[in-house]
Amino acid sequence: MISRLEATQVDQFVSEFYHAEQPVVLTGAVQIPATVDEVCDRLNARINEDATASQRLLWYDVRRELLDQICTTPAVVDELMDPEAAFLRENCVRIWFNPQGHITPWHYDGHSLHVFNLQLKGKKRWTIVAPETPFACTPFSHTVATKRPSLKGKRLFTFEVEEGEMLFLPRYWYHYVESLGVMNINVNWVLMPKVHAVPSATATREAEMMWLKSRMDPWLPKGAKKTLQTYAGHGKPAVDKLTENVTAGAGMMRVAKEFAHVPLWSIALPAHIAKLRALLRTKRLLRRLRGQASSPVQAGIEMPRVANY
Repeated sequence: MISRLEATQVDQFVSEFYHAEQPVVLTGAVQIPATVDEVCDRLNARINEDATASQRLLWYDVRRELLDQICTTPAVVDELMDPEAAFLRENCVRIWFNPQGHITPWHYDGHSLHVFNLQLKGKKRWTIVAPETPFACTPFSHTVATKRPSLKGKRLFTFEVEEGEMLFLPRYWYHYVESLGVMNINVNWVLMPKVHAVPSATATREAEMMWLKSRMDPWLPKGAKKTLQTYAGHGKPAVDKLTENVTAGAGMMRVAKEFAHVPLWSIALPAHIAKLRALLRTKRLLRRLRGQASSPVQAGIEMPRVANY
């Protein structure tokens, strides 16, 4: 069972969970008396008004200030968004709108990000797997190679996050998320600590992949170059910190390790193509919503139920 802690117990959270990079659900993080439709309207209106907001894959990246008068930043988050201790993005907040039945397939987040995931409205069920018991991923990506990977031998937690609660999801934890509320609104605060991750197979993989990509920069496609330039919001300084302990031998061996998963990924290729199509449909629908202050449910839009990061 995943640990739960009052969001006001900041010192205990930092010492027992944040520095140890262990997940926890923080209860009583916020209280929003407005209805889900009202929150959708206000958030969409603010996103439309703010020229700095940007649509990513299935979410919006925004500045912290955009949430003013809608959602107070929990004190535990406020304390840790420290540029001296972490690499912070200018748009370090993510806003998600997910209808009931939406599923986020297995993956871990890129950019070595800690995530504070606030369930502003609705309810979600999470299954998370520790980075020291990893899944096989699609080569050089953060998505799991198969749609329904075996959980045998994994250190995992399955739990639900209710409205007003906030999940601390440390970097490199794999997760699978099911949206249970009619409409689910989530706010994420993301950061990359300036200390090395707790050792794990996944942390090693991420560091070695980024070491390899940084050495291949002149030959990388445009998308991969952008990942290097924007890593954790800072590019080279963040990549250099992440990879400073990677040896040349380990970095080169990563190529063989990644390509060893190609047969498994190839078997699952039809499922990957279906997820990509669902992703593109969802992104187009979210773009349509930018022109109206409403949620997908309010607008009468049925969004694809399976998508990917």
